[in-house]
Amino acid sequence: MTIHLPPDIESSIQATVHGGRYASLDEAMAEAASLLLQRLEQEQTRQHVAPAYAPTDGPATSPKRKPLWERAAELRRSIPEEEWAKLPVDGAEQLDHYIYGSPKRPTS
Repeated sequence: MTIHLPPDIESSIQATVHGGRYASLDEAMAEAASLLLQRLEQEQTRQHVAPAYAPTDGPATSPKRKPLWERAAELRRSIPEEEWAKLPVDGAEQLDHYIYGSPKRPTS
């Protein structure tokens, strides 16, 4: 695969490799591609759309999927505090009431 980059970006990447941050240009570009795929997946998750790529086994061809708890934490952080404040404090105890409209159960 041949990638054509603007000269300023290419020289910055080359300088980073020569500076020792990456062992090779391939390693630097694999990380850049991985970050791009993560960003695209985050954008698609926000839009509730299935990913545009199918994960493969190759480390350089697909990003490592984040664990469910990390994705849930990111989603939780994306909800404004004022929305969390609107949730009922007895939501777990009275789940049937809030989901199905059943009468509230007496609390002890």
